[in-house]
Amino acid sequence: MNFELNEDQALLKAAVERFVDNAYGGDLTARRAARLATPGFAAAHWARLADTGLLGLAVSATNGGLGGGRIELMATLEALGRGLVAEPVLEAAVIPGLLLDAGAGAAALPGLIDGTRLFALAHLEREARHNLARVGTTARADGDGIILDGTKIAVTPGLADQLIVSAKGPDGIGLYLVAADAPGVDLRTYRLADGAVAAEITLRGARAGARIGDLATLLAVVPLVRLAATAEILGLMALLFDTTLAYVKTRQQFGQPLGRFQVIQHRMTDAYVLVEQARSQLLRAVLAPEADFARAAAGAKSFVAEAALSVGHTAVQMHGGMGLTDELVIGHALKRVRVLALCLGDSAAALTDYAAAA
Repeated sequence: MNFELNEDQALLKAAVERFVDNAYGGDLTARRAARLATPGFAAAHWARLADTGLLGLAVSATNGGLGGGRIELMATLEALGRGLVAEPVLEAAVIPGLLLDAGAGAAALPGLIDGTRLFALAHLEREARHNLARVGTTARADGDGIILDGTKIAVTPGLADQLIVSAKGPDGIGLYLVAADAPGVDLRTYRLADGAVAAEITLRGARAGARIGDLATLLAVVPLVRLAATAEILGLMALLFDTTLAYVKTRQQFGQPLGRFQVIQHRMTDAYVLVEQARSQLLRAVLAPEADFARAAAGAKSFVAEAALSVGHTAVQMHGGMGLTDELVIGHALKRVRVLALCLGDSAAALTDYAAAA
């Protein structure tokens, strides 16, 4: 499939690549330092992303954002994935930006776009098992306000100061803005597999802020979120493949490069095919007609996530045990793929949605 970015899209991608080069420069030391910072990423890098306008990528131009569509999301997130950035652009900019923009949250968008407020979606619950329509957290009226009770898991970034909380009330599931430091909000932070900071959030009589949407608002943005996550996974997948290919060309064993052995050539060929298939699946979703977009995005997420895990496993096996250490890129990349594969539902959930839309 032949596909080229237009001039504006190419400039956007180039801006993202410049950010990656300036912030990380292919050096794992910078990424380790960013991950070890209290929020799990570098505040200076986040400010730089805000200065370039990239935090408003998914926000419409009407609301002060870049108004990025499918192609812009793909180009940006793929470049961020290939750069192995620590900053949670998907979790703290794209997902909240889409929700606030699509719902009634326009008043909160300036803080997201300029980076002064850190947002996170608090939706997942233990009993839901990737069913986005299953919400146990409750919302009840109290005078002229709403009180929330329940527990949310895997909220990323875990130290966000503004939460978008889903809760079920008499009129169905709503999305509410809640300040992370509000009375009745308790956070327990922990590290995910990729080193990002997440939180389990317990709400005990917490007072909600504005209601910015409902379940339909969330479900409407899921296809774009899946597209963005898939693009970042593809960038990581390409990084895993290219790094491993360079390694087997230079690593000497029995007096010759590993890449001279036929079994290694076969494994790398299989990995290359998966990368190209994944890219085609993503492009199919990007270019799909609107009526078929949700199904195409679900199919792409399911396939690309599993394909990337396969390429990641091949990369680790080619490097040996050291492949999982923090000293090599592939360990970091594979762990990030594992986290992204679970974004708003795992591969099986995406495949179920794909089949249901047939």
